[in-house]
Amino acid sequence: MLRNLPTVTLAIAITSLVGVLAAPQPALCHDAVMLGEMLIGWDIADLPANPSLQQQIDAGRKQLAVIKDDDSGLDSNQEVHDYLNQIEAKLLAASDQKPAFPIEIHVSSVPINNAEAMPGGQIVLYERMFDTTDDESQLVAVIAHEVAHELHNDFIVFWTDYKQNRQVYGADGVIEQSLKLEAGADETGARLMYAAGWDPNGMVELFKRFHKFGVVARRGAPDVRSTHPEEAKRAKPIEDLIAKLPPKEGLVKSSPRFDELKQKY
Repeated sequence: MLRNLPTVTLAIAITSLVGVLAAPQPALCHDAVMLGEMLIGWDIADLPANPSLQQQIDAGRKQLAVIKDDDSGLDSNQEVHDYLNQIEAKLLAASDQKPAFPIEIHVSSVPINNAEAMPGGQIVLYERMFDTTDDESQLVAVIAHEVAHELHNDFIVFWTDYKQNRQVYGADGVIEQSLKLEAGADETGARLMYAAGWDPNGMVELFKRFHKFGVVARRGAPDVRSTHPEEAKRAKPIEDLIAKLPPKEGLVKSSPRFDELKQKY
């Protein structure tokens, strides 16, 4: 996870769930696009300042190709791929906002607890998230967060920062902007879960789990500022949002299919 300011690595997981040092570093044969110390993407230096939708889709496919170079088994798990994309389809069907491009979730078996949204509708979720989540609502929280990034098209925000060489640090810097974008993806993701019939408390539970994991990983040291909201405080805005939502019967916590896949993977 990204927890090491002032040295920041954003990689193609610039809009990820938990930060980005958890993402594998692509092969050296690819060209990095940097904003200061922040890695915006790979092999996309020719992308114009105001890319068309098709150019964004093409850029996302380039990022996916980079991942495939280092993960030859990407998408080899067809049943998990189909399961995750069925969830994504239900979230989008319940959304008032529709994506500018098709969204697809890709599955990696690289042992990382993360998910990441890339340009043009490409999302990668690492299979180990089954270990991190206790029930389907927590896993859906991961997917909903990344889908929200695609709905918001947050990549374009960072791409504009890169083209304008915006400062990374400071009150008006990219880090502060990223905190707002991540919080926005959390809120939109929770609303998508509720609208599609999943219990958004799964997102609250997931963030509290992340905080516990972070405390253990840091051996009790305080949370460090990053591109994502503070672990200890991240769940509170979602709890406040849920308290304002009308009661809704039948919200899903888990499913037999989730339990089956969790046992297998």
